[in-house]
Amino acid sequence: MNFFTWIRDGVRHAVLEGVHEAVDALGTPSEKNDIREHLATALQADGSGTSTRRVGGSTKRKKLGRSLNQIQADKKAS
Repeated sequence: MNFFTWIRDGVRHAVLEGVHEAVDALGTPSEKNDIREHLATALQADGSGTSTRRVGGSTKRKKLGRSLNQIQADKKAS
């Protein structure tokens, strides 16, 4: 499990627990929708069925900064 997946799962669990606590405090609507069961199953989910998607939609990685070869070439040129 990589670091960002671990953080994403932690945030997801925290949000779902907060929603569950809010539902407990406020109560459910008069309809017979049992949101507590849905929230409980969401909290117990191991995350294996979740899909990850990239925000930018691009599969090409964007390079940040300079490569080691570029740094060494700059040092030699100086």
